[in-house]
Amino acid sequence: MADMKRTDVTYGQLDKTLRSLGFSCHLLRDEPPVRHYEHDTTTASFRMPAFPMTDGVLDYHLVGVRTSLDLYGIAGPEDFTARLKKSG
Repeated sequence: MADMKRTDVTYGQLDKTLRSLGFSCHLLRDEPPVRHYEHDTTTASFRMPAFPMTDGVLDYHLVGVRTSLDLYGIAGPEDFTARLKKSG
């Protein structure tokens, strides 16, 4: 797993940002546990491992979330980045 790169954004910051954009989060007690995010007014949803909120977000999780938010018209890349910075 040496090629998994972490960003300087934490899962806590990502969680706070997604909730500010209208997502709810449910912890699914799968093995391993996952966080399932669902958007209140679209069909957008994400599932990510339930890493500690202080861990840096894996780069491909951040790219996937950013891309989906843009595709669903929830937040463009600049807006998403600005919200992430504010949540820090």
